[in-house]
Amino acid sequence: MNKILLISFFIFVYSLAYSNDIVIVYPFDNMIVNDSQIHIIGYVSQKDKVEIISNKNLIDIKNFQKLKTKDGLKYVFMTKVNVDKGINEINVKYKQNNISLTVKYLTSAELYRDKIKRKTYFHLDENKSLCVSCHNFKKIKDCQVCHSDKMNYTYVHGPAAAWQCFQCHDKNNYFAPKQPISSICLQCHEEFRNNMFNAPYAHGPTVAGYCNICHDSHGSNRKYLLNDKINNLCINCHSEKKSGVHVLANFTSSAHPTSGKKIPGTKEEISCVSCHNPHYGESKQLFQNGVKDFMILCTSCHKDKL
Repeated sequence: MNKILLISFFIFVYSLAYSNDIVIVYPFDNMIVNDSQIHIIGYVSQKDKVEIISNKNLIDIKNFQKLKTKDGLKYVFMTKVNVDKGINEINVKYKQNNISLTVKYLTSAELYRDKIKRKTYFHLDENKSLCVSCHNFKKIKDCQVCHSDKMNYTYVHGPAAAWQCFQCHDKNNYFAPKQPISSICLQCHEEFRNNMFNAPYAHGPTVAGYCNICHDSHGSNRKYLLNDKINNLCINCHSEKKSGVHVLANFTSSAHPTSGKKIPGTKEEISCVSCHNPHYGESKQLFQNGVKDFMILCTSCHKDKL
């Protein structure tokens, strides 16, 4: 009995000794993100090797900065890792410690529901304490140090390109986007705002102010700053259309395509927005170009059927 108690005591002491050897500040476990590249930030007790494995990609951390943390002076590290759509497993190894984190990369309404339920921003007060020795969080140059990658896209949003960060981010609320997001967007996109408010029908996410479900406010490699391919964005919510069986079956009983075909006039690939306006319209189905009758919409491509 005494031997069991002694072994238990040593296990407890051993685990206690290593409990603060490494702390991951960001991201949180089971966090939902909307970017394919995220920061990994943490600190360790000694300058020993830290290994981060994300989706089988190995990163060795070699650069540390000694800073004051809530656990005293520690060696802080920061790096970036790429994540794939869906669930990602990230493992951080340091000495005898192995920390596993689950991060979910989404471009859907689930992401915004998660952010509403709990604060998942990095710039919380307890996290900023790591950085105040070098950053004062009041000047744009402090944003540029960590977020220079926002300029690496094919298409960069005007305010982001001009480093007008505080036009959209609230300095008094952990630099979270000002709410509602749509109110910030509509300050510049006046023509769009007027058209939407004057239309009899509007798309739910647009009216609710969730512009970021479809658009990245910083930049994208896709036109219109889209977070993903058009149809992928649509089926985030309209999952019943995922099969591709959509619109009316024609006289041969086959379904109308929603991708993989070129539109005769524009030669662009057909997609959901070929027929539906993702923001507003004159019909309940939000048909493009203010069309109210679906037969008129059909003849915009099928002119040979007239």
